[in-house]
Amino acid sequence: MITFHRQTLLVVAPHPDDEIFGCGGLIHRVKEGGGKVTVLYLTVGTTQDFSKSGASTADERVREIESVVKKMRIDSYHIAFPGDAYMLQLDSLPQRKLIHEIERGPISLEAFKPTILAFPSVHDYNQDHRAANAACISATRPVNGNFKHLPKLLLEYEFPYFAWSPSVGPNPNLFLSLGKDVLRAKLDCLKLYKSQMKAKKGPISVYGAETLARMRGIQSGTDHAEAFVVRRHVA
Repeated sequence: MITFHRQTLLVVAPHPDDEIFGCGGLIHRVKEGGGKVTVLYLTVGTTQDFSKSGASTADERVREIESVVKKMRIDSYHIAFPGDAYMLQLDSLPQRKLIHEIERGPISLEAFKPTILAFPSVHDYNQDHRAANAACISATRPVNGNFKHLPKLLLEYEFPYFAWSPSVGPNPNLFLSLGKDVLRAKLDCLKLYKSQMKAKKGPISVYGAETLARMRGIQSGTDHAEAFVVRRHVA
């Protein structure tokens, strides 16, 4: 049985907002259970996008991170590759650097020693998300635990664009029920990522996140849920 009491959760988020879209409910559940949460943001930069403003700046996104961290009571965070060099170009970064950051960076498996690691799905359409997934899989390869920390639970989280994928999937095998308070906390945090919200009823919106949670709830017999793929669970 998986419990979220007194757990330590490390979330690998390629960009700000991925951690809330993918596992805001999980973060809330771990904190409510007396646990600790830290987030490793891989890149934060200035980007053009298809939104009303047409762009979001790195400074905007950092301010939004700080608001979300405070509201969700996240214990610590780190931005691994700040600036524009790798924003939406993590696939151009040598995997060795990504793996090293996840294994041994300032906020990493060795520094934080989490019991749970959550990271993007291998089926994600976004190249940065797939690069993050590949690095996390490599960083958690099974080795002798005397020499390297291995989380007991590895979870792939999903993004609202889950159906628009270069491959079939994901096929979730873990559903985290979201009560009204947990769902509200997740959606309230998404509202703080103002620069990232797109069309009001599109996937990357509060509406999109709530609709996906409702669909995963229907699939799991609850009102709302977050869905994950368990890549490894050591009991």
